[in-house]
Amino acid sequence: MSRTILAAAAAVLIGLAACGGGKQQSTKPAATGSKGTAKPTTSADKKKTTAKPDTARAKNPLTNN
Repeated sequence: MSRTILAAAAAVLIGLAACGGGKQQSTKPAATGSKGTAKPTTSADKKKTTAKPDTARAKNPLTNN
């Protein structure tokens, strides 16, 4: 039974080494929600263009012409 426990402990250590040792801490601060200084985009700010008509001739999918 001691071999089984030793083998399980070795498997856990190998698994942790393969995955990088577990949870790593980031040096950056956590990202906050939205910033109050950012200006929200409105629909007036976006440039709208009209749709252009399709000038290409329709292809027949059966004959590909």
